[in-house]
Amino acid sequence: MHRIVLAVLGIAILFCLLCGPAWYVALRLWRRGDLDAFRPLRAVWVTQAVLACVLLFGADSLTLANPAAWMVGIFLGVSLGGAGLFGGWRLLRRR
Repeated sequence: MHRIVLAVLGIAILFCLLCGPAWYVALRLWRRGDLDAFRPLRAVWVTQAVLACVLLFGADSLTLANPAAWMVGIFLGVSLGGAGLFGGWRLLRRR
């Protein structure tokens, strides 16, 4: 039970880490002339948060060692992967 509480606390603390790269990609696209770059961020952030929660609780159910390391790894992977997919999708949509 204490790992679930730790996972929820990690989600609250690392939320800025989760949203930061996608926001940075949207800012770069907006500066390049894509004025609607910030509009889909709400859906991107919700999707990233849900995916991170699913992965965190899945890793918790596997009882992996060192929960802090896998929490940070999951958040970094979901954050950077989501920002990359968001940037690629926006660039393909512009053409």
